Amino acid sequence: MKKHWVALLAASSLLMPATAFSENSARLLTQAAGSFRILDEATSGGPADVEPSPAGTARTATAVTAANQPDEVEMAALYYYAGQKQDERVAAEAARLRLKFPQFEMPEDLYLPQSARGADETVLWQLYDKSDFTGIDAEIIRRKTEAPDWQPTADFTEKLARRKQRVLMTEAAKDNNWTDIIQAGGGIDPATETEIDLLWMLIDAYAQAGMKQPLADVYRGILLREGDKRLPDAELVTTLQKAIRDFPAADVQAAMQKLAVTPAMQAGLQPVAFDLMRKTVADFNADEKRTVPLTDDQLEPLKTANPAKIEDMALLGWYYLKIKQPAVSAGWFTKALAIQADASNAKGLYLSLAAQNLEEDAYKVATTYLQDLSGDPEFLMNALSLRFAKPDMAAIDEKIVASYSTTILQTLNADHAEILAWYAYNSKQYEASAAWFQKTVDWKAAPARVKGLALSYLRLSQKAEFAALQEKYGSAYPDIWDEIRVASPPKGRVAAAVVKPRGIIQANYFRNFQAKRYAACINDLADLRSRGQLSPDAAQIGGWCYLGLGRLAEARAAFADGLAAGGQVQADAAYGTALTLLRGRLTDDAEAIIRAYPLSAARDREIRVEIYFQRARASFDRKQYQKTLDALNARASLVAEPADLSQLRGWAYYHLGNKQIAKQVFQRLNDHLSDAGVRAGLVATSQTDTRR
Repeated sequence: MKKHWVALLAASSLLMPATAFSENSARLLTQAAGSFRILDEATSGGPADVEPSPAGTARTATAVTAANQPDEVEMAALYYYAGQKQDERVAAEAARLRLKFPQFEMPEDLYLPQSARGADETVLWQLYDKSDFTGIDAEIIRRKTEAPDWQPTADFTEKLARRKQRVLMTEAAKDNNWTDIIQAGGGIDPATETEIDLLWMLIDAYAQAGMKQPLADVYRGILLREGDKRLPDAELVTTLQKAIRDFPAADVQAAMQKLAVTPAMQAGLQPVAFDLMRKTVADFNADEKRTVPLTDDQLEPLKTANPAKIEDMALLGWYYLKIKQPAVSAGWFTKALAIQADASNAKGLYLSLAAQNLEEDAYKVATTYLQDLSGDPEFLMNALSLRFAKPDMAAIDEKIVASYSTTILQTLNADHAEILAWYAYNSKQYEASAAWFQKTVDWKAAPARVKGLALSYLRLSQKAEFAALQEKYGSAYPDIWDEIRVASPPKGRVAAAVVKPRGIIQANYFRNFQAKRYAACINDLADLRSRGQLSPDAAQIGGWCYLGLGRLAEARAAFADGLAAGGQVQADAAYGTALTLLRGRLTDDAEAIIRAYPLSAARDREIRVEIYFQRARASFDRKQYQKTLDALNARASLVAEPADLSQLRGWAYYHLGNKQIAKQVFQRLNDHLSDAGVRAGLVATSQTDTRR
C-alpha cells in the first residue's frame, strides 16, 4: 500500500502550487547589481531618499518650464532673420533669447520655408486618435507633394512612434503572442518608462517566455526608482503582486520592506503581504528540498482568516500532507470539500487517507468524486486500480469498471490495461480479457501481457490466433510458452462485467489538444514518453501543442522528429515546421522546408501565401518597393488580394514613381471601400497628376 500511495503522490505533484522559476532565477533578484536585495545594500539613505514627491510637483515643474520658454512674439525676430539668411543676426537673437530664457533651444524648423513651417496638423492628429496609421502615412505623403521640405513636428513623430508601439503590444497581448510583445517593446527602458501598463505587458511576456534576466530587469526598473522618479504607490503594489507570481517569497519580502516608507504605502501593501504569506506556504509545498516545517506564526493568518477561503484550506492541506501529518491534512481537505466539490481537494483527501493506510476510506473518496476526478484520468486510474488488483477486498460497482476502462483508454496506459485484463481473465470474461491484453501488447509488449493474451486465446479455443501470437513473440519471450500450456483455468470469481475497449474514446492528450489545453496535452505526452509509449503520431501532436503555447524552439524540435519519418507523418511534420518558422519570421527557412518536403496542394498554397505576405511587408518596411510588388504579385497568383495589401501595392507603385498605376489601384479600392487610407492615397496620386 505504501508504494501505491507514493506513486499517487508523485502523480499528483502538479497539484501543489509550483514556484515560477528555479533557484537560478531567484538569484536574479538577489545577487546582481540592481536586484531586489541591492535595495538594502547599495542605498545608504533612509526613507527620505525614496519619499514620493508631492502630487503637484510634476505639474509645477511643467508650468515653470512653460513659463521659461519664449512665445511666438519673442520668436518672431529669430524666424525673420533666418528667413533673410542673416546668420549673424540669427546668432545674436539666439544669444538674447538664451539670456532671457536659460532653457531656450534653437527650433528644428527655423530654416524651413514658411509653407512648411508650423503647418496645421489637425488632420494628422485626428487620424492619430483613430490609430489609422495607413491614413497618417498617406497624409504625410500628400503634404510632401505640396511642400517637399515639410516634415511633421517632432512632437507628432515621437507620439506616433509610441502609439504604434502601444497598438502592436496591446494587440499581441490580446492574442497572448508573447514574442510579438517582446519585439514591439524592445526599445522601452524599464527605468524611465512612465506608461506602466506597457511594462506590465513586458513582464507577462517575459514570464511566459521563460526569459528570466529581462524579466528581472523590468521589475528592477520599476521598483528601484527614487525621488520624483518613483512611481505611484498603486502601480508599485500591482507590480509587487506580479512579482509574487514570478519570484520566491523572500525576494519579494525584501522589496516590500524597502518600499513601505509611508503609512499609506504600508496600508496598501497589506493585501500583498497576505498574498506573500500564501506564496511562502506554496513555495514550501512545491520545494522538495525544504523539509523544515514553517512556524506557527507563519501559518496562523491562514488558519484564522475570516472569511475562510477554500484556497487557503487547500494550501494548509498540502502543507500538512508534506510534513507527514496526514490526519491534519485530511481535516483541511474535508473542510474544503464541504464547501465545494473540487478535484484538487478530492485528490488531497484521497492521498491523506491513503497515507494513513485507510484504504477503504480512500477508495470511497475516489468513487464519491468520480466525476470531479475524471478530468485527471491518470490520478483516477491509479486511485481505482487497487481494487482491481485486489478484487477479493469487496465487490466492484459496474460504473467503477466503466470509469476505469475509460481512463485507461484516455491515458493509453498499458500497465493499467494489463490490470483490467487480468481482472477480466480471472473472472472468465475471456473475450474482454483478450481485447484488453491485445491493447497492452499494442501499446507496449511485455512477457506477462503476451502470456495473458495467449491464455485468453486458449480459453476461447482460438488456435489460429494463438499460433500467430507464438510465431510473433516466440523468440522474444521463449520462457512463457511452457507455462502457458500447463496453466490451469481460473476459478471464475464473481466480478463486475468488463466491456471490451471502445474505439470511440480519444486519448487524453488528443482531447486536450482539441480543447486547446496545450500545457495539459504536453504533460500527457510526457507521461507517454516516460512509459516508452510515445508514438510518432503523438509526438507530432506535441509539436502543435508547443506551437499553441508559442514555444517555437520546442515545437520545431518535436516536428523535426517527424521529418525523419515517412508518409503522412513526415508531411504533417513539414507543414508544422513551416508554420513554426513563419511564426518566427524565418521566411526563407520556411520556403526551404516546403521545397525539401512537398506538401499537399492546399497546404503548399497556405504556406506560400504567408511567405509572400511576410516578404511584401518586410520589403515595404525596408523601402524595397519593387520587391514588395514581386511578393504581392506572387501571392496574388495564389489567392485573392485583400484590401490592405492592395493599399500596400498602391503605395509601392507610388514610391516607384508609377503614380498613374498607383492612382488606378486606389481608385478601384475607393469604388467599393470607404477607407481613410484609400482616400488619402487617391488624393496624393491625384494631386501629383494635377501638378503635371
